[in-house]
Amino acid sequence: MGTEYRLDELARQADVASTTVRLYQTKGLLAPPRLEGRTGWYDDSHLSRLRLIARLQHEGHSLAGIADLLEQWENGRSLDAVIGIEAELDSLLGEVHAIVLDPADLLARFPEGSMTPELMQRAAALGLVQPTEDGKVRVADRRFLDSGSALAELGIPADVILDEWDALVAHTDDIAQRFITIFETHLAPEDWQDGLDTDRARELATTLAQLQATARQVLLASLDASVARLGRERLGELIDR
Repeated sequence: MGTEYRLDELARQADVASTTVRLYQTKGLLAPPRLEGRTGWYDDSHLSRLRLIARLQHEGHSLAGIADLLEQWENGRSLDAVIGIEAELDSLLGEVHAIVLDPADLLARFPEGSMTPELMQRAAALGLVQPTEDGKVRVADRRFLDSGSALAELGIPADVILDEWDALVAHTDDIAQRFITIFETHLAPEDWQDGLDTDRARELATTLAQLQATARQVLLASLDASVARLGRERLGELIDR
């Protein structure tokens, strides 16, 4: 038997509130726990499902939409196959970098007064933050918080940071789509979407993870080169003046 969790421990592992776990069960997004007397025990399959739901929410899916996706996904497949595929996707996508903070702790990361209620609402609309049921704030990726607060400390206004993030996502989506197209065209077999089982999901996840790591290196190298080149050109223009 694998690792098992009580409700509160499962919620901590998934970075969600315990009430959220109950909500997902009520809506049929999460299987009920194994009961031992009055104690419910959850396992790694529940944790993988919670992480998958979090990722889909971050991509803009509503809970109703996620329910439809999961129903379509599970249609015609055994529960073991679905759990196995979820685990492979969770492993592929890597660590969930979400962090939950008190609102005061979040605001303290930025210069005083720089994060207004309006900007917080915009950050929520962009999927960067979301309120939790217990009055805290969930940041989708702590790297957003670290980089955003660093830019704010440099003196860049918070609204400009959000503008740039909004614009940047469109570019990174385009780049990611190019690599996904490469994966589907050159690396995945033609019939990869037919009869996707756990073993095939594991093979595809491994290949996509390798492509993901290479794409990250290529993108970082290209960005470094571009910033250096354009920076030299711009500074050279100013010096000439």
